Amino acid sequence: MSTTTAGKHVLYLALGKYRVRGNRAHVERLVAEGRSVVLVIPDVDEWADLPELSGVRVIKVKENKKGSVWRAARNLVLARKGPLKDAELLIAGDAQSLPVAWAALRRRNKLPFQLEPYDSAGRGTEPADLAIVTPWYPSPNNPFAGSFVQAAAESVADHFGRVSILHTEDWAGSADALLEDAIRITADRFQDRPELIPVLDVPEGRVTRVPVPLTTRRHYATWVTLQEAALRKALPTGRIEAPLIHAHTGIYGGYLATRLGRPDARLVVTEHSSFLEKIFRQPASRKLYAEVLERADEFMCVSRHLRDQVVREFPQYEGKIRVVPNVINFEQFSADAQPSEKLLKWLYLGRLIPLKGVTTLFEAFAQVAEKEPEATLTMVGSGPLKADLLERAEELGLSDRFTILPAVPPEEVNALMHQYDLLVHASHAETFGMTVVEANAAGLPVLVTRCNGPEESLDGIDHLAGALMEVSDDPQVIVDAYWGLRERFHELDLEKARQELHARFSRGVIRDRLIEVYEDRAGEIEPDPPVVEAVASAASATAAAASGSASAEPVESASTEAADAADPGRVVVLALTPGRPRRVSSFVNYLAERGVTVDLVTAREGAWTRTQLDERVVVHNIEAWEQKLVIPRGERFVVYRAPRAVLRRADRIAHNQRDKMGPEFAVQVAKRAHNKVAHGFHKKVFQRGYRVLRPRILAKIAEREAVPQLLLEETQYVFVCDTNATSVAWRMAQAHPHLKVTNTMTREPFQHLPVLDASTT
Repeated sequence: MSTTTAGKHVLYLALGKYRVRGNRAHVERLVAEGRSVVLVIPDVDEWADLPELSGVRVIKVKENKKGSVWRAARNLVLARKGPLKDAELLIAGDAQSLPVAWAALRRRNKLPFQLEPYDSAGRGTEPADLAIVTPWYPSPNNPFAGSFVQAAAESVADHFGRVSILHTEDWAGSADALLEDAIRITADRFQDRPELIPVLDVPEGRVTRVPVPLTTRRHYATWVTLQEAALRKALPTGRIEAPLIHAHTGIYGGYLATRLGRPDARLVVTEHSSFLEKIFRQPASRKLYAEVLERADEFMCVSRHLRDQVVREFPQYEGKIRVVPNVINFEQFSADAQPSEKLLKWLYLGRLIPLKGVTTLFEAFAQVAEKEPEATLTMVGSGPLKADLLERAEELGLSDRFTILPAVPPEEVNALMHQYDLLVHASHAETFGMTVVEANAAGLPVLVTRCNGPEESLDGIDHLAGALMEVSDDPQVIVDAYWGLRERFHELDLEKARQELHARFSRGVIRDRLIEVYEDRAGEIEPDPPVVEAVASAASATAAAASGSASAEPVESASTEAADAADPGRVVVLALTPGRPRRVSSFVNYLAERGVTVDLVTAREGAWTRTQLDERVVVHNIEAWEQKLVIPRGERFVVYRAPRAVLRRADRIAHNQRDKMGPEFAVQVAKRAHNKVAHGFHKKVFQRGYRVLRPRILAKIAEREAVPQLLLEETQYVFVCDTNATSVAWRMAQAHPHLKVTNTMTREPFQHLPVLDASTT
């Protein structure tokens, strides 16, 4: 139902802490439309600075001991004389409000309900010529998120008749176990109503903004699976109806496009993420990422640094991974800044978080401020370090020279930059560094760390645009770089730098590159040249032999060393249940790189997923044989599988009762109780007994399944990497006295061996 017909009196529920900015913006707009609003919010700091608005009645609900307000809010809303009584429109503005909204609608089932107060006027998600799938796009809750995605969409919009932007927006925030279940159940039911999804016409196309309630961010695979379920329900046909899909980020947009796109659709993915290492450390999300790379027709990264990360993890897909930078909208900027040669007015734009180096930046400013009484620093943004920075400024007596301003919309950045002399960024890592390029477009010199993206963006022109400095937590690095930049201020050529950056990142340039990729007209990527590691000793011996200047004796010595290198030996590494698999992998790879034949015996195949084990290592996995034993199989069946089968059946029955929440909620409570009891029994009872027997059990399995495959007569060393492997090692030593068995991963016996190229072994 549209807001224009939904009534004047609005009951607005905003019970979480995450979507405060968006909910405030919506409430202000409702008031501007002449609505009266009863706003129910938690009594927390995030809402403390809410201004008084005419026509808004604010009801604050106290948190309980677990930091939750949903039960108290439910009782308040459903009270006989509560705010639900006179409401003509109900809005649930965040995930934590959904269970209370469900209860309210059970009480008044004909009450108009919305997730965001938009008049969609019958608009829906339609088939398009280009579909853009993204987890980030400007919205009331985060008007600056995904501005780079929006810029790319704007640049190509006129090339297509219909552009559909599918934005999966996280409705995040913490929740206790019961509230988490309630959110999941009610969200699932509300997602069955596609009319609740805002569909908005914007200059670059039609945006479908899909709310994705989320209460935990620990696992990326779980996170993106929730996005998939929400987006699937929001699409009229359950899939993305477009022949061309441009997905942003691999584990989000790329995954959604892989699962929901048409089989015949051309899929192009752009990677922007600064957290790829975290994604790759989780086996489940890494697997999903590989699926995206396999499906994608083209995979683009906004910088060489990001491309290197992806190629290093998935070298088999190197041929389809290219660099296409972000779009910089130079048309929004004018080079009208008039920086003073003393560069006294410092500006920082970005989040106030440790990764951005804002604390180090402030301390550097404080040192400069001691010598320059007119120096000022303005930080524009928000984040958890805001209070600490303001407190530190007051402590140093710099409160009148240090200011923190709220973030500004992209269209206001140009005018903001014109008020300052220097953009300073001390970030530890950036994937691209748009603000640095935008500062130059506005006529502002920059002082920025070599944090990958900015260093790459300013490649070859940093001396014209400003200065680069090393990433460091030492404020003196920034101070020294600042004084150095001041000394050569007259050597800067901001206009020349601007021309070069325009040629690299302007809207027209990136638009043409994107369309080439869309239409499969982009040229093949030249593979990176191979890195060949030269071995100094081998090179010296070869040079001496070739020149004939060496005597017969040194040549004979070189031949002897070459013979030793040709037969570097054989070892067995017993890592059945390694506590530190990366350490073991590093040792094993060290041996393999030197030509040592390595047999790795393990009972935990999954432990090596992220360790990048050298492909020359022969792995003998006995995990499957252990799982077939009666004792662990019986325990898994009785403690886990049988109860879970019963609960799954109960869950299906409860889930089908779409008009009720209670049965499914009860099943979820039972699931949590079962997991707690089962895990407790497994760890405190079963594992304690099985831990005593396991070394002997694994030894018997290894003797039967792995040892016959090992050439122990030709093996020199056996390395024991965990306690469960001791029984296996002892039996090997008894049967083969010549073996040198040790529990120390020493490299000393192999240090004389040269590093070999993988292609020669």
